Amino acid sequence: MEVVTQTNAVKSPTDGPATTKLVYTVEEIARMLAISLRSAYNLCNSTTEFRVLRVGGSIRVPKDSFDAWLYRAA
Repeated sequence: MEVVTQTNAVKSPTDGPATTKLVYTVEEIARMLAISLRSAYNLCNSTTEFRVLRVGGSIRVPKDSFDAWLYRAA
């Protein structure tokens, strides 16, 4: 017999599938550009073409800024 309980847990606004991604990680940029992870870090550390956010020890790139740069370069 299966027991089902109901909880009153609060869901995070980022839990749903309809969440729109606002930033890319360096790993995602490397995959999108088909370059090595080291090259992606070098790009993020040297570019002025798109915005790069440093949060603690992490690097995040705003999606709108990167996408605009990518479409201009294409």
